[in-house]
Amino acid sequence: MFKKALPLVLLGLTLSPPQANDDLLGGLLGDDFRVGYEAEINNNASVSTEGSESVNFQGSYISLNAEWKNKIRLVLTAKLEEIFKENKVSFNEDFDLGEFVEEAYIEIKEVGGSPIAVIVGKQPIPFSQKVQAMPLFNNNPIAHLQTIDEVFGVTVDLTEGLFGVFDQVELSAFETEAGDLEIGNVNGASVRLSKMLTDNILLTVGHAEIGASETNTDHQRRTSVGLVAESTDGMLVGWVEGMYFSNDPTYPNSEFAITAGAMARVHRTTDVVVEFTYVENALNQYAIGTRTALTSRTTLGVEVRYNDYQDGRDDDVVFGVNISYALGSDGYRPNDEYLFDGDDDNF
Repeated sequence: MFKKALPLVLLGLTLSPPQANDDLLGGLLGDDFRVGYEAEINNNASVSTEGSESVNFQGSYISLNAEWKNKIRLVLTAKLEEIFKENKVSFNEDFDLGEFVEEAYIEIKEVGGSPIAVIVGKQPIPFSQKVQAMPLFNNNPIAHLQTIDEVFGVTVDLTEGLFGVFDQVELSAFETEAGDLEIGNVNGASVRLSKMLTDNILLTVGHAEIGASETNTDHQRRTSVGLVAESTDGMLVGWVEGMYFSNDPTYPNSEFAITAGAMARVHRTTDVVVEFTYVENALNQYAIGTRTALTSRTTLGVEVRYNDYQDGRDDDVVFGVNISYALGSDGYRPNDEYLFDGDDDNF
């Protein structure tokens, strides 16, 4: 479980579509050509004791992929929330194609017969650990610091690591203007190093240099160190990630943050998650949530976050609910165990 669950679920790589045969195209183009798709609909709602409330579709997407001989893969991912106006249940009249297309890249594996992959195009840049265990994980106060995505760039992935010291090395160069279909000034660079310290402990170290742009007028630096550990039986997962950063507009008086949490399987269908996040001179956040598999494709998440602000704002409590429906190519099963039997497997 550990080696599968960590890269796909906890490290935030959920937008990598599954590989599956398409009977029609496979018959026309041969067994060397495969196509697949993946989609997830997220309906999120939150309300705070200070009176703010939100209903949105953040994190909803559909992703298509085509692969030839397990060597070349094309991926196109769209953000479904862009269809709706301000993430509300009304259609967006100011639809922006550049915002709608979240990923559009080509991946070439085993370049020159070596264990090297090259990814070119609009893509998420590998940088931090970014555990995504809470139901509304983007509500973590440092989620934006852990993410560099929707940018055009080039990533070189050394899948056998660096001189035996690390298991994987990912190097990227990218533009810093995100959310469009234009290639801007390539003035960003990052590296992420991954190492399995034991069969159950994963270390990640990342650093990013983000050049000044129209939206971020100052050069930013971010350095991340994270650990994820899982019990032998897979019933308990814990993580911690520290972040040093500079010139972040959200936290102009801060240079350090840390988040830590644990997830425990309390029932064959239900996980309980606790998380703590500290941002220097800004806040302490205490969070607890649950995720329950209702059907093989539907998951219900509920969370509560208490924000203890250090910058003069009144403390508040935020309640959140997430209902997620996932589907994909034939054989895709996001929930092996679930509460209610149904016919959604035949969707």
